[in-house]
Amino acid sequence: MTTFEHPWGRLTLQRWPRRRNDPLQAWDNADLYLLNTLKARALGPSTLVVNDQQGALALASLQQGPVVSTGDSFLARRARCHNRDLNGLPEEGRHLWPFDPLPESPDQVIMRVPKSLALLEWQLQWLSEQLAKDTPVWLSGMDKHLPRQLVPLMQLYLGNGRAELGWKKARLFSAVAPGERLAEAPYPTAVEGPMGPLTVHAGVFAQQQQDIGARFFLEHLPGTLSAGTKVADLGCGNGVIGLSLLQAHPSSHLVFCDESWLALQSARDNVARYCPESTCDFHLGDGLAEYDERFDLILLNPPFHEGHVVGDHVARRLFRQSKQALNTGGELRVIGNRHLGYHKLLGKLFGKVEVLGSNQKFVVWRCS
Repeated sequence: MTTFEHPWGRLTLQRWPRRRNDPLQAWDNADLYLLNTLKARALGPSTLVVNDQQGALALASLQQGPVVSTGDSFLARRARCHNRDLNGLPEEGRHLWPFDPLPESPDQVIMRVPKSLALLEWQLQWLSEQLAKDTPVWLSGMDKHLPRQLVPLMQLYLGNGRAELGWKKARLFSAVAPGERLAEAPYPTAVEGPMGPLTVHAGVFAQQQQDIGARFFLEHLPGTLSAGTKVADLGCGNGVIGLSLLQAHPSSHLVFCDESWLALQSARDNVARYCPESTCDFHLGDGLAEYDERFDLILLNPPFHEGHVVGDHVARRLFRQSKQALNTGGELRVIGNRHLGYHKLLGKLFGKVEVLGSNQKFVVWRCS
């Protein structure tokens, strides 16, 4: 928990999900650079905030005027709500998920540059369509995370864009909206899956080809399942794992879970294409943390990063959630890179951990 001094006052901010002895703070100098720019250059009171990470941008911008936020991440939105409550603030304004239209054009936009280049392209196209002509757009990120293509992409989708001065290892980029679409982002993409082409929306993992880990995992799905088996595809991405199980066992009930709205939309599109008669649920959230039902089988290919933060903290959280969400006699099947040593973590949580398959890069475990 840290104090964030911004141009209109101060906030107490905490990273969410909370981690014991978290070495990272809930804001950085790219956030502060955007807020200083907003204070100095705002054309009016209303601000669109894009890709807020932990709520620093939206909660501080409320002191400037009305705020609308948009982004793909459930965890980022949940972090903002957590920090809003921590500071005793009122509702911070409307949140838009991807594909939601702006209710009205704001006076200006402040935007964190996302990790995914594909998501950046798609969002720049969306801004070109949604914003009134000449609306200022300011982007920022930490120097070590910025893509080299940023200015060319701004010029492609917005018709203009330039890099401004660096400040405390952060950099600002500025443009104005063209008021119309100038270029079409090449998303969603289609990747070849075991059942045919799969839709992959911008920013979803394995954008250009099927993940090699997922391909290996598909070789180790259950051969038989009882009718009505409740299955979770946890961290589903484009849904290929759950969809493959559903095709082999159409009487099972699948719940596709992800914290990315665009990942879940990819899974929806693919289920609608290949299993339109199935009864599936789609859960946008922090894994299974706020999902009340229990499962007979959980399938998990955990990420080893959260944004730019790399580590096993995401896998640890999903392993714990899986243990709590399994029915008696249920099992977790999980794949991981061999070098990550997930068997040590799994052995502390589950009574039985066995290897179902392995190769030089991956291991698949069954945990019960």
